[in-house]
Parts: sequence; C-alpha cells; structure tokens
Amino acid sequence: MKIFLAEKQPNEGCKVHLTFEQALEVIRKLDNLTCGIPKIVYLVGWQHNGHDSMEPDWSEVNPRLKRPQDATALDSLKWLMTEAFKYNTTVSLHINMLDATADSPLWDTYLQHDIVAKDKTGTLLKGEVFGSWVGPDTQSYQLSYDQEWKTGYARKRIDALLAMVPIQKAGTIHIDAFHSVAPLHCNEPISPFLGNTTQDEIAAQRKIFRYFRDKGVDVTCEGSTFLRPDAFVGLQPMAWHYDPPAPNIPASLYCGTPMAAEEQIKQDPQNLSGLKEAFCLKVAPWYYENNMTATKGSQKMRDEDDIVMPALWRKQVLVAYSKNGYENKTWQLPPGWGGVTNVQVAEITLQGPTDVKEFPTTNGSVTLSDHAGQELEIQPTAH
Repeated sequence: MKIFLAEKQPNEGCKVHLTFEQALEVIRKLDNLTCGIPKIVYLVGWQHNGHDSMEPDWSEVNPRLKRPQDATALDSLKWLMTEAFKYNTTVSLHINMLDATADSPLWDTYLQHDIVAKDKTGTLLKGEVFGSWVGPDTQSYQLSYDQEWKTGYARKRIDALLAMVPIQKAGTIHIDAFHSVAPLHCNEPISPFLGNTTQDEIAAQRKIFRYFRDKGVDVTCEGSTFLRPDAFVGLQPMAWHYDPPAPNIPASLYCGTPMAAEEQIKQDPQNLSGLKEAFCLKVAPWYYENNMTATKGSQKMRDEDDIVMPALWRKQVLVAYSKNGYENKTWQLPPGWGGVTNVQVAEITLQGPTDVKEFPTTNGSVTLSDHAGQELEIQPTAH
C-alpha cells in the first residue's frame, strides 16, 4: 500500500495530508482492520516539499512531517519505520529515478554530466509537468539511467539514501515511474543525444535492480509492462499497476497489490472508508489462493459478497464479512477445526475486536448473522 503524506504547492509550499505521527495512527488502524496481516506501506511525499519535489535529490526529509519532540524530520521518519513493525507493517519509501527539476540540488551536476537527457539536437528532454494541478508548475526533465550508472551517480545516490534511512532493514523500496522509454516522446529512447538505445537504458535498470538486491532491498515499481519492453521478471516482485507479462506467472515471483489503499487513506484517514470491504472481498481471498499449501477443504468460503475465509497468516482464525448482511447462514468450518465445539466471534473495528460472542458448532459448521458491512473474526473458544 501507499500512504500519501504531502504534495508540493506553488512557491516552495507544501500541503501536508499526514505527518509521520498521523501516519502511524493510520497504520495502527489498518492493522486492526486487516487482522494483523503482514503489510508493506510506501510513503509518498516524504522528501523536501512533498511528492515530486526537487527530484532527483533524496537528501532531505520533509521538515513539515516531523514530530514536535524530535530534533529532525529524519529522526521522525526513523521512528515511524521502527514503530510500524509493532503493527505488522514494514514502512519504506516511494522514490523516483526518471525525473529531474531545475530547483533540485543535483540539477547542475546532473546537467554537467549529461545525466539529464537530451534529444538528438541537444535540447533537454521534457517530462511531466509537476504541480500544474495546483498553480504555477515545475517542468520535469528525463534522466538517463545508463548515464547515471556509467558516471557512478546512481550508486552514489542509492548509497547515500541507504546510509540515511534504514531501507535495508525494511528490505524493500518503491521506484515510481521506472519507465524504460521517454513517456512524452512517442516512447523513443530516453537519451538520443548520447546515442543510447532503449536496450542501453534497460540494461542500466537491471543493474539498479541488482544493486539494490545485493544490499538486501527488493525494488517494486509503478508498472509491469506499461512503457517497458522488459517487465523485469525475476528482478521486480510487485507492480503497483500489474499486467501479467506472460501467462501463469506465480504470485510468489511477480504480482500486483489487491488493495492499493492510497486514495482511501488520502480521502478519509480517520475512517478509512472502503478499505474494510476491499480487505475482506479482495485481500483475504487473494492471500488464501496464493498461500494455500495444505489440502483445501470442500467448505464453501464465499457466497457472492459474503465470505468466511481462513486468515492463513494467523493460527486458526477466520475472517467473515457481508456486504449486504444476512441472518442465520450456516458455514462449514475448514479442515483442522473438527474438534472445535464452540467459536468466539468478535466484530473487527479500526480500534480492534469488540462485542465478543460465543456460538456453538454443529457437525463441523457454525450458523452466523452478519450485518451489512460488518467484519467478523472467528476463533475457537479457549477453555
């Protein structure tokens, strides 16, 4: 998932959606809602003045996001990454390696070394206009992965980030817009001025993937096939927008996310509206199908928008949910629950389980009622 913290505004301004401290509260609620499933959250807008500001520099953590009690925003970021582990959540960063803006501390250096890409005439290769939706804009320019790698600046940039932030402990990072061609230039090679081909850029991207991986960091990206002749199967484990690059690729090798969460969190960080349904009807079935190693039972786990699904990340726990609600529906319990005579049912809320009730089982089944939009957690009753 992603959590959008801050976005750039005109005149070096910044609109803060969530501070680091507020982000931890969202993470805590998400952990309750998802019954403790292991999660990865990438932070968007953690640097400078927010999302897409002063690219490609990663040297400053957004000072507006810090906790009052910390000396620096970097201290607050490290605090968040550590605290999030308590809520079954790995926190890492959302970064960019394709774009540069003229206000970046790296601009002059990257321009001097031809890392900022040019077309065949020597004109700088324009990219997306950052911030045009909020007023005065910032023109971005494309970077050549190949040239940044050849000059050593890619490794220097990566090494500095890993030294500053405990990314290696997180074990993952997300590279946004890691396209292999120039998006706004008819998918032409990124740096024609240097004579680079698309294959040169792809080869450099592969080196970047491996460089991170050799340091214990998996790189996930925005896409899998869009603007990419090479999907990087075997190097990239997850794509934000996933299109299978070939048939029958197992999720253990390459997959997408069943619950992106970024927009829901951005729109309603207090109630996380929509995420309960997304978790129950998308994540829980997805996780079950991709992690079921034992023999599946014959029990029916889903009836349209009603589910009673094993939560395989926990021992003997079922997740139940109904979009529209029902009364007195009987569900067969899964294999391994044969000796269970009573179950404990609790309603799952953002603050944790509540309203715990006990129900008997009959012939390996349990009869439940579930209100519309209600998530339940079912466990054997401890005696």
